[in-house]
Amino acid sequence: MRRVKSLERLYDFIATVVVCAPDRFPKEDFLPEQDQLTLDRAFEELNFGMQFVREEIEDEAELERLQRVLDESLAAYRAGDVVKAAHLLNEFEAGVFKRKKASVTPIRR
Repeated sequence: MRRVKSLERLYDFIATVVVCAPDRFPKEDFLPEQDQLTLDRAFEELNFGMQFVREEIEDEAELERLQRVLDESLAAYRAGDVVKAAHLLNEFEAGVFKRKKASVTPIRR
């Protein structure tokens, strides 16, 4: 099940990951086990969201940097360094949305 379906949804999903990672993702009773969020599934979604980032950022070096930041964040979570991992996700968010802050509106549910 895809959660990140647009750049705006990526913005919201980053916040979810920062708050819930590495192991506090809510269990959704309406979802089968294979669709429940885990750390790995959350980062699969973040990586999937890079397709929307590529539509906004043409600089290949910046895209590579953002991908490295995501990879480093996952590695930090796996190593137990939650603070570093969350800061890296915040750095990723800033890199993606610094150009678009005025035009990206978080989705309200």
